[in-house]
Amino acid sequence: MQGTVIRLLPALAVLFPPICPSLHAEEPPGADARRAGEAFGVKLLRPDSLAGWSYGDPPYVGWTIAAGRLGGTGGASPLRSGFSFGDFELRFRWSVAEKTAWKILFPDAPSGQGLELILREGPGCGGLRDGNRVLAAGGELAPLAPVDGRMHTAAIRRTGGKLSLAVDDRVMAESAVDPARRFGLGLAVAGNQALLEDLRVEEPRGTSIFNGRDLEGWRTAGDPSAWGAENGELVLRKPGGNYLRTKRQYANFTLSLEYRIDKGGNSGIGIRTPPSGWPSGDGMELQIWDLPYGDPLDKHAAMAIYGNVPPLARADRSGQWNRVVIKADGPMISAWMNGEFVQHCDTAEHPELKHRHPTGWIGIQEHGAKMQVRNLYVLEAPADMPPASLRRPTLDPVAVVLDRLMNPERLSRARDLDAQTRAVTASVSGDRPDGQVLADLDDGHPGVLVRIARTTDEGHLAFYVDGQAKPRLECRAGELAGRLPHLCDDLHPLLTCLPYAKRLKIVLRGARSGRYRFDYVAFPSIPGVLPTFEPGPKTDRWDEWGAPRGWLPACVYRHNQFGWGGHREFDPLPRMQSPEKVIPPGKSERLLQLDGAGIVHWVKLRADKRVLDNHDLWLEARVDGRSQPAIAAPARFWFPGLAGQGNWPSFVMVDRGGPTSVLAMPYGNGLSIAAVNRGNRPTPPVGLTVSCEPAGDADRDDVLHRMRLRGVFQAAGEGGPELLRLAGRGRWIGLVCEQESDSPPAIDSLDVDGRPAEGWRSLDAGLLLGQGGDFRTSLSGRHRGLWWRYLLLEPVDFRQSLVLKCSSFPAAARLGLWYQPQ
Repeated sequence: MQGTVIRLLPALAVLFPPICPSLHAEEPPGADARRAGEAFGVKLLRPDSLAGWSYGDPPYVGWTIAAGRLGGTGGASPLRSGFSFGDFELRFRWSVAEKTAWKILFPDAPSGQGLELILREGPGCGGLRDGNRVLAAGGELAPLAPVDGRMHTAAIRRTGGKLSLAVDDRVMAESAVDPARRFGLGLAVAGNQALLEDLRVEEPRGTSIFNGRDLEGWRTAGDPSAWGAENGELVLRKPGGNYLRTKRQYANFTLSLEYRIDKGGNSGIGIRTPPSGWPSGDGMELQIWDLPYGDPLDKHAAMAIYGNVPPLARADRSGQWNRVVIKADGPMISAWMNGEFVQHCDTAEHPELKHRHPTGWIGIQEHGAKMQVRNLYVLEAPADMPPASLRRPTLDPVAVVLDRLMNPERLSRARDLDAQTRAVTASVSGDRPDGQVLADLDDGHPGVLVRIARTTDEGHLAFYVDGQAKPRLECRAGELAGRLPHLCDDLHPLLTCLPYAKRLKIVLRGARSGRYRFDYVAFPSIPGVLPTFEPGPKTDRWDEWGAPRGWLPACVYRHNQFGWGGHREFDPLPRMQSPEKVIPPGKSERLLQLDGAGIVHWVKLRADKRVLDNHDLWLEARVDGRSQPAIAAPARFWFPGLAGQGNWPSFVMVDRGGPTSVLAMPYGNGLSIAAVNRGNRPTPPVGLTVSCEPAGDADRDDVLHRMRLRGVFQAAGEGGPELLRLAGRGRWIGLVCEQESDSPPAIDSLDVDGRPAEGWRSLDAGLLLGQGGDFRTSLSGRHRGLWWRYLLLEPVDFRQSLVLKCSSFPAAARLGLWYQPQ
């Protein structure tokens, strides 16, 4: 956002000199070259959506926007944006019906009522209030002549200790304001109908972070000679430059720069990245990629928050200079390309980005393409008062389901919109001319289909949503992964997120044999208002599937990160690390002790991985000061699939610096983990590292009322035909079993609260776990003598009891996992 205003109307040029005229002296060589013809500021409205303005309580109603023109009525709820500003200039065009006024709201950031500015025709235009105190009475504004399309102009400037308003080139109000105050931005209508368009803002440039001569203030983990300064521009001279990073770290700021990259070139702008981290996984990266405009608007397009949030639109120019503005304002990340508003994300609500650092370095990525960058400026905002997330909406069912997958700590919440997990299993018996109904989910309330397991790719599947006569989607069974929203790259089973409001019917045609299982989550306590999906030609069109923008690609990206061995190692939460100890035979050693209340988000075992080959090393976790462990089992059952070498794409397990489980463990009065040697020789050195989130005053009650993670381990030969028996109330989330034959047997039944659960009778291993011999998928697998299944998407709630039976199973050792209320 540039500090010098160009093409000012003559009157405004006199009334409003440049916000920061002294910046010219600080600019590097070549800074003036691009000013000619540059439009004022950046746009704050998308042409056909209210992206960036969905804040406040209640959410917006009574507003319309089309072709960039915003309309509001007197009954509309106030709009509040996700932006905040120190010094700024705001410009727009506006009109009002008779006896109607615009209210331009400047709430204090991070909280407070702030200022209210009135725009109306007649007397009182420019009236300014600070709460109940009148700062300016305003002036008289003559109504516009009744000519179609005519609108007033407005320019609002806040510079240090003064706020001014000019309407139609005439100053209507001026007032002193505390220069230390920072303001948000909102809109409201009083009266009948009001219109507004071309809303733009400009902030001061701030401080130059590139001097145009050398790399003073910058560093890289790669080859420093790959980067250099030429003619006042930062240039990439050759490959090997890695990420060029500022030595300083930044929290809240507005970053502006210009770049030019070769056609097809790939790069990125890293922000808020910790010193040892990488932007795309530990900070954030705003993508630069010169892709053809026909490519999908996906998580890799220009100004995507790389891997997680697609941009709202594209406005980059291939092979030309592009002006970028990135605003990091507390949890709000916004971006503009050539003045167009192309990205906005409230990271406090995003299931992955909410774990990223609030401060870190700024950087430019070397990705092999020739690139030039110039006019790099940072306008810092106060780091000690970032705006909180402006609205905490009740997560809808789709968000509940996805958040469980991305953040298993959510499974410990006793109530999640009263979600109920159900399943339907069907056998295909001959090709019927009219097709076979495999599932008819007709509960009359919203639901989300989350998993499709099958033993065949024969035939076509048709999905009928909410009673529609024609299928919303029809495709070959083998094409499901490319046509349905997918949460990962697994094909058998397919993890999906397909919402419906009242009914979902699935019909198979053209298949003669096979079996199917559909797992879904029902929400009987809410009205049938779920957004239904509209199939697109590619699943990259995430906004068509009813999920919050950026959540589905974030699932895929996190899944892939686990395959690469990454798992939020640099998140800003505290770490507790034990010394490594050798445990003598028959002895127990406490490795970690956490006091108070909090949540352990992941547990890493630091030991030779050969301890996962047998039952000698046990881990015991105790919570809330209880003498009996909440979980006591061999370490290999804590980390199934991680014996031997290598990672795989998963949502539960990863190995970097040691086998790691991300199943969350809340505690209200302390948590301890001990290592026990039940073998006949000393263990290798054993240690633990955990990521723990201590409970603060604001969330202590929430943590105290969370359910606790429990485990029941049974040795081989125990339990008879029962694989698992749980008593009381809880939420079953996982089962790990020792494999004593070539293939796990079929499940006989699952009884929940004394009643057989649909979809679990005679359930074969292919539908329960997935297809294949030795394999590891996102939530299930068979590997190195164990098989496992985690139910993060579809946990099973029970109020009295849960019994899983398998009469043909020789009762091998197993560990059942569930959450249980205190």
